[in-house]
Amino acid sequence: MDFTILAVVLLIGVGVPIRNKLIRKYRDKKKQEEKKNMPE
Repeated sequence: MDFTILAVVLLIGVGVPIRNKLIRKYRDKKKQEEKKNMPE
């Protein structure tokens, strides 16, 4: 039981910030692509 709680806390504590970083990178990349493709 204790191990499960520890594993969940670690997953949430480490996994969420990493996921947010990846999402931010992906969004930034997408924005840059849109800027390149937009006619001026």
